[in-house]
Amino acid sequence: MNLHVNYRVLPPPHLLTTFLQDFTKSTPGRDFARLSRLFPANWQTYIIGGLLRDLLLRRERGMMMELADVDVVVAGASSMDSLRSRLGVTCLSINSFGGAKCQMRSGGVVFDVWRMEDHTNMSTAPKPPTIEQLLRHNLLDIDAILWDPRTGCLHEYGCQQAVAAGRIDLVGDQGISQNLIAAQLAHVLIVKFKTGFKVSRRLREFMATAWETSRPEEVMQIIQRKLPNARNQMDTLLEDLPHGAAPLWTNRATTRTFS
Repeated sequence: MNLHVNYRVLPPPHLLTTFLQDFTKSTPGRDFARLSRLFPANWQTYIIGGLLRDLLLRRERGMMMELADVDVVVAGASSMDSLRSRLGVTCLSINSFGGAKCQMRSGGVVFDVWRMEDHTNMSTAPKPPTIEQLLRHNLLDIDAILWDPRTGCLHEYGCQQAVAAGRIDLVGDQGISQNLIAAQLAHVLIVKFKTGFKVSRRLREFMATAWETSRPEEVMQIIQRKLPNARNQMDTLLEDLPHGAAPLWTNRATTRTFS
């Protein structure tokens, strides 16, 4: 566990209130409202991670990030099947982490939707699941941020500190999943590439271990989907991986992935 950060609940108005008000008035924000209305009133829908991280980067560092997708977590669904049945035809596929990838309209923003209980290693957390436990089971501190649209509150567990320091760290071992190791390594590389932030020693150690235990081609396929133009920036992506990793990205067996 990262002992240098505290779980915080920030009631509105907070540092992202204005940005989130603008988001709710935008087309992606209206799509999110439509998505939320697909669920019963006793289900709770939260936005977590990337969108909020990118809004914070914009506010604190003037970094403008393109909105690629929105991560949504749902509390109250009895099973993933019940969640998918509510999504109906909006569900496009299952994403790399086992959630539902959906879209409210053709050409609209993509939402990655999970049950809170299905988040990484949440099966080991005390019941019922809480937002604090959810953030503590995150992989990266810079992603450990959540917005509750019902209350307007912002919940965070290290994201603001990571953005201020320009450095990414692990939240703790609870966020590491051997079943998703390739997807998690790809995610670390993508976040590092997008932010340009340095990574902590603990995170470099995780990346080295993940590289050795994952399938490199699977990591590449995920990065290609998220960063289709990243081929020319491979050196930047790979600088924190073990020496000798780079040739695996350009050998005959994998070159076609980036063709």
